Amino acid sequence: MSGGLLAEITRALKGQDIEALSLLYAEDAVIEEVSSLHPPAHPNVTTGRQAILERLKNEHFRDPVSGWERQLDATEILDGIETDDGLAFMEVRVYAAGDRVFAQHLARKENGLIGHDRVVVVWDAK
Repeated sequence: MSGGLLAEITRALKGQDIEALSLLYAEDAVIEEVSSLHPPAHPNVTTGRQAILERLKNEHFRDPVSGWERQLDATEILDGIETDDGLAFMEVRVYAAGDRVFAQHLARKENGLIGHDRVVVVWDAK
């Protein structure tokens, strides 16, 4: 992958290519999310690339409370850093309704792919 995982993540997010994004996760990868909906005592844990693909589709294009579909206008990566063993970055999503989502990722690599991604997610208050 030219430019490393962070460059591939950026390309996939900017192109809203969720399938390409899911392919950056190892087959048995884990995403562990902490948010207002999923506090530290009960994080949202998703295991396996196929389950991660479905989660990413829902997470990016649906409201987490109402389940309504929503239009993603833009995604930006801020403050990204990548090493041989892991990566960290801030993902900022802006939706057509004007609301924003911040997701702070801290991920460990496994054979060049994301093996475990811990993410803290914050939504704009309505």
